[in-house]
Amino acid sequence: MTYPFRTLRSPTFLLALLLLPASVSADADVQGLANRANTAMSEENWSEADDLLEQALARAPEAPELWIGRGFTRVQTERFPDARESFERALELYERRVEEEPDNPGLLMNVGYTLVLLNRRDDALAYLRAAAERVPDQPVLARFEEIIDNLEENFSEFILPEQAETGKAIDPASR
Repeated sequence: MTYPFRTLRSPTFLLALLLLPASVSADADVQGLANRANTAMSEENWSEADDLLEQALARAPEAPELWIGRGFTRVQTERFPDARESFERALELYERRVEEEPDNPGLLMNVGYTLVLLNRRDDALAYLRAAAERVPDQPVLARFEEIIDNLEENFSEFILPEQAETGKAIDPASR
């Protein structure tokens, strides 16, 4: 069974809407936790959102959308190694889904989005360029560069900062 995430109205969370499509396959309790986590994120209550996502992940560890949400909360609380781990887990799960549905444009775009969240823009562009060549009849894939530019411009607060690689303290003004 698939449960859609609640639509978030705040522009800051449109990325969550893009990355959290109706694909959390679990019980209604997971959906309820995910909805409450989205509400907490829209209120910028990162700690509560993170707790709710942890509970949801305990029930649905194979849902990449939940790992993305956890990555968001970890970036916002400057727990960058945990954010990286969450985004990498989501990437792994999306890549598995792409193996099952190699021409699914939504899944292909989610791999690209997740690479951007990991601050791997060049990898995202190369991946989506190859996907657009393999599945030429998908308009969303044809516009991948524009979409990635928009993602970086409008949702930079969720992308791991470059300094997160080094483990150095992050100056919030540099984000």
